[in-house]
Amino acid sequence: MIKALALAAIGFLFTGGPAYAQRFGGDYGGGGGVWLIYLDPGLTTERSFDRDVGNVIAIGGRGFLQTGKVRLGGGAFGGGFTDEGLNESGNKVQGGLSAGGFTAEYLAVQQNLELIVGGLLGGGVLTIEESLGAAGDIEELRRRRETIFVGYPWVRVGYNPAPFVNAGFQLGYLIGSADVGGVALGIDVAVGLIP
Repeated sequence: MIKALALAAIGFLFTGGPAYAQRFGGDYGGGGGVWLIYLDPGLTTERSFDRDVGNVIAIGGRGFLQTGKVRLGGGAFGGGFTDEGLNESGNKVQGGLSAGGFTAEYLAVQQNLELIVGGLLGGGVLTIEESLGAAGDIEELRRRRETIFVGYPWVRVGYNPAPFVNAGFQLGYLIGSADVGGVALGIDVAVGLIP
């Protein structure tokens, strides 16, 4: 039963489905959307106060203009490290990463199911904080803050439930200066403006 449903769903995606869900937008137009990204910042324990700070869950958005098979625009995202904990000194360590810049995408396939190659190029900020304790009601922090270059190429698969809505999944790799970088997974929903 499950195999039959999976085969039917795949067949629906590739055979076109209903006529209203063929393409996202038109030959010219634009849109915007919301991102949810899970990424590995690739930080060494020496840079994060002897603590493996783990991965980042980030949320953001993007906007774009589309002409033919090319989408150009901008986007940004930011989030915090997902697993705070105590380092060897017994202090809590946490942090965050934000980035933004120019985005470009090429639509290799644009039907019900889209296949896109794209990426973001810009800059970002990495912050790492170690809690040293509290003096009265004020928490004392030791902080590292770095401005970094960011490149984020991705491959994205999206589905169009309607001509003006696209939901997608992306697999990418964050490339940053200062030894920041790692694999990223993202989901997003975009709403288009139909010319």
